[in-house]
Amino acid sequence: MRMTIEQWQAVDWSKDNRQLAQELGKTYDTVAKKRWMLKAGKANQRATRKDKGVSKTTYLPSAEQQVKATAAAKASELGGRGVSNTHAKSWVLVSPSDDIYHVKNLHHFVRNNAHLFDAADTTWRRIGGKRGTGGEYCNATAGLSNVRQGKSSAWKGWRLK
Repeated sequence: MRMTIEQWQAVDWSKDNRQLAQELGKTYDTVAKKRWMLKAGKANQRATRKDKGVSKTTYLPSAEQQVKATAAAKASELGGRGVSNTHAKSWVLVSPSDDIYHVKNLHHFVRNNAHLFDAADTTWRRIGGKRGTGGEYCNATAGLSNVRQGKSSAWKGWRLK
């Protein structure tokens, strides 16, 4: 339920924001914003943070769990270089010779059909990240991605349908 400005002005602003939020059924941020907007001043006693003294690393998985998670991610079909990669998109490509290809994962298609492209266009490189953890790309995938993003209408005769 919305409170009118008169109702907000009638609030006992000597209490801290957490107390007021609980009493009024509002969120902490709403009360804090209204206190600022109405220039109601500070509470008599400030509330301490709920997480004061709690280590920020408390909720990190252990080294053992991280090893298991990495192994599971590598074994998953959704994370690898296959057609079912979680980031794969569907494409309908038209080659320079007007052949139509229905593709689920562009990178997978280019890797498996390198003969359809110039050899220089299928040289794979890594980008980004300190330890080479960025994405892979080659001229063919970059050029076709530009077509999909609308940066160009075609790339070396290849276009989208």
